[in-house]
Amino acid sequence: MTGSLWLAWSADPTVLIGVPLAAVLYARGLRSLERRRIHGKPRAVAFYLGLTAMFIALASPLDALAGELFAAHMAQHMLLMFFAVPAIQIGAPVIPMTRGVPRPIRKRFLIPFLKSAPVRAALRNLFRPLIAWPLFIGMLLGWHVPAAYEAALRNETIHVIEHAAFIFGAYLWWWNVIDPAPLRAGLSYLARVPFVFITIVPNFALGAFLTFAPSAWYPSYEATAPLYGLTALEDQEIGGVIMWVPGSFVVAAALLLALYYAVRGEQQAQLARERAEG
Repeated sequence: MTGSLWLAWSADPTVLIGVPLAAVLYARGLRSLERRRIHGKPRAVAFYLGLTAMFIALASPLDALAGELFAAHMAQHMLLMFFAVPAIQIGAPVIPMTRGVPRPIRKRFLIPFLKSAPVRAALRNLFRPLIAWPLFIGMLLGWHVPAAYEAALRNETIHVIEHAAFIFGAYLWWWNVIDPAPLRAGLSYLARVPFVFITIVPNFALGAFLTFAPSAWYPSYEATAPLYGLTALEDQEIGGVIMWVPGSFVVAAALLLALYYAVRGEQQAQLARERAEG
């Protein structure tokens, strides 16, 4: 392992500018919402934890290591899709970040753009569960096809597109699982149970295929994995376990929470009916 790798911080302006800008806009928006008490401290903490995780995944030496170890690449993807994005969603960023945009820009450009019929229709359709789920799963599986994966390793532009696709797909999926207050997901708590459950299967299957494959899928790591004392196949097995276990655990935790809230909602509705009858 070369010591210089740990100094390999990314100079990607979309990360170095985008993440701090999001943090500033969110903070400005929170100050304007203090009296309305829409956002509590836990939401703000979740948002900034998510931004920090995104910065670590995309700008820290983990990004450089991901080009040399498949396991590091899987850790990067899991950090983005199953920690950074849901943490940001819990932070309910839509209202604070919109309010954080300077008033003249917000009034003249941003609000008219967001309220335009084509934009509203596009967003409404993208966030529909029957569109969000196949988009997320399609991106998760599609980018691990060897041809697509190798192309992202060789070409930085394609690599950036890959990460943007993961973040976009995960955001659509988590929107239907987490209520990004004050907005609401398009699914009831009961409907979220099968929605989350059917996501465990492809993630579990992909992790298992990677772990138990008889040969390495990605030739690029055959030259770099030995630098870390691993064969390309051993590196792939570790990466498969990272996707298989932590990824499935997070989705399973989301499933249990959805089931809990569905049961609690049904219990509350039953109590309300009994009180009304009594």
